Amino acid sequence: MKKCLLLWLAFVLAASNVQAQKAVDSMRVFYRRGFHDVDPSFRDNRARLDRFLNSVDRALKENRVGKIVIRSYASPDGTAKANERLSERRAEELKAYLVREGNVPAALVEHHAEGIAWGMLRERIAASDVSYRSEVLDILDRTPVWIYDAEGKIVDGRKKRLMDLQGGEPYRHMLEHFFPDLRNSSNTALYLCVEAKGPEKEPQRTVSGISGNGEAPRLDATGSADGSVSHATALPTESPMERISGPVHPFPKHVIGLHAGYCASWIASYGLSSSTRPGYEADVTYRVGLSRRLPFYFRTGLIFIGKGYEINGFDDSRTAMNYLQIPVGIDYAVPLGRRWAVVPGAGLYYAVGVGGKREIGREAVSVFGSQGGFSRHDMGFSCGVDLTFSRFSLGIAYEAGLIDIDKSDTVYGNDSRMIGYKNVRNRCFLIRTGVNF
Repeated sequence: MKKCLLLWLAFVLAASNVQAQKAVDSMRVFYRRGFHDVDPSFRDNRARLDRFLNSVDRALKENRVGKIVIRSYASPDGTAKANERLSERRAEELKAYLVREGNVPAALVEHHAEGIAWGMLRERIAASDVSYRSEVLDILDRTPVWIYDAEGKIVDGRKKRLMDLQGGEPYRHMLEHFFPDLRNSSNTALYLCVEAKGPEKEPQRTVSGISGNGEAPRLDATGSADGSVSHATALPTESPMERISGPVHPFPKHVIGLHAGYCASWIASYGLSSSTRPGYEADVTYRVGLSRRLPFYFRTGLIFIGKGYEINGFDDSRTAMNYLQIPVGIDYAVPLGRRWAVVPGAGLYYAVGVGGKREIGREAVSVFGSQGGFSRHDMGFSCGVDLTFSRFSLGIAYEAGLIDIDKSDTVYGNDSRMIGYKNVRNRCFLIRTGVNF
């Protein structure tokens, strides 16, 4: 008796908690046929992601998100295993996107591959004037997805009967007119829900997101394995939240990069020209998005770079200078499709010399010491552009020192015949490659 009572109590509590859930925002996501990546540049995904992520961001700031549930569906065409596999990968990618772009804690996001969206197909058939509509609806309503024989082998099923109906004429019509729409149009729904606490009447799930055809998307929105879509539902834990509109940038909010490359450096000095000296650089950079709509980034980091120059005909010297640099700048990402982007940027840098030497014949002195005469401190301007593919990048940059690094100003001669070190400033050209996270 006690066990029955406890089970009944648990059921009541669970039911009351479910009844308290209410949807207040949603989004549909469209996928390219055969791809599982969330592509903001495809169709109007960017605007949909903007609006929904802004709602999630507001709910997170107010500590009102209970969980976000992602459900991915498939259309009847294609093999069951392929549909399930692609549907699952799309759900996983959408979860990763929400965690990465919306700063949503991963523990709050659930994702599920729900299989073929028979419910959406039935609704579209019922609203159409397709031939043999009543027969199609009868199969959808009365035929199980799979029919087994006494030995447990599949001998028939819903899809097979649809394909066999009237020689396959209705199925071919659905394949041409309904399945493409399921795959590539308005078949993904992303829902933001609120879980209202306390006793209340059972609420109906309401959706405030708008689908591609201007109608509110349904909770059982579907898609296909080669173009299916996903829907996610965020479940805040307090009273229903007011819908929030406004853009949220679909670009990565935080980017950490590791790069290395080759540099050719020289100096600019009054009355003296130098040859370039090869060197290298390695850096770690951090970029943070400055805009929710435009891909502007503030960039900083730490760079180790080897600069230097060679003089021929004056003192026949070779100088090497190693610096730790801190860059500050602004970047702008220009997308070139699904994975490619061009990222120009410009800014300033501050550098501290950590070692180096000047060689004159067989003699070598510390370049930053009293004999070397160079200041450890440098500051300058930098600009460059990166070409990125997915996480990988290849870029070029130019750096120009803005301050005189020579403390001695060693100059010989006068007027137009002056020669030597005066107003010495670093110059550098870099080629680098790296990976971003």
